[in-house]
Amino acid sequence: MSKGIETGSLYPLFSELTRLETELWDGLDSLLRKEHGLPMSRFEPMAVIDRLGACRVLDVATALAISVGGTSKLIDRIEKSGYCRRRNNPDDRRSSLIELTTEGGTILERARKTVDAELELRFAPALSQQSAEELMELLRRLRHVSPMAAAERSS
Repeated sequence: MSKGIETGSLYPLFSELTRLETELWDGLDSLLRKEHGLPMSRFEPMAVIDRLGACRVLDVATALAISVGGTSKLIDRIEKSGYCRRRNNPDDRRSSLIELTTEGGTILERARKTVDAELELRFAPALSQQSAEELMELLRRLRHVSPMAAAERSS
């Protein structure tokens, strides 16, 4: 089950991942607020909407691995700021489709350049392109098995 890794040795890895995520989020959030008036909590769902095109709250929640209720509140805030709009879903009258407004697309593009530049400053000294791709693949695999492990523990 552990494939040769001692369970007790994994907490430092978890701790490093958690600290890195917190530092990155806080640094990007501060920079985006300062330069664009856009917090990370809005940048992330807007980036998902941009990637998916017209989509439902459920689609954004799934992509961000957060609750539908929390996502709906985020979308309400983004819509109130004028960066997205909801329209009736022609395929399902019970849901709406969300899309970025022109203003939302513009600010997202500017913010994305800021995020890319900041991540380049933070990652490039430690990661080659190949290392970054390998790390991405490893993180994808870890995210894939995590729900299965939780389900196995529950059964």
